[in-house]
Amino acid sequence: MKRPRHIPPHRQRGQTILEYAIVAGILATMLFATFPGADRSVVGLLIKAFRDAWATYSYTLSFPL
Repeated sequence: MKRPRHIPPHRQRGQTILEYAIVAGILATMLFATFPGADRSVVGLLIKAFRDAWATYSYTLSFPL
């Protein structure tokens, strides 16, 4: 039976950083890129939803009690 080859910790760390950078780049692209058929990115849609919710909330607060 073969013994598993020992990988030095500094090489494992380098691989982890590379994997993290790739995943972070893909997520950033997905969040900020506009997709075909959509006029806004996911972040743009989220910001619009917060603005609409705040407008509704502030309108409700403007009524006298």
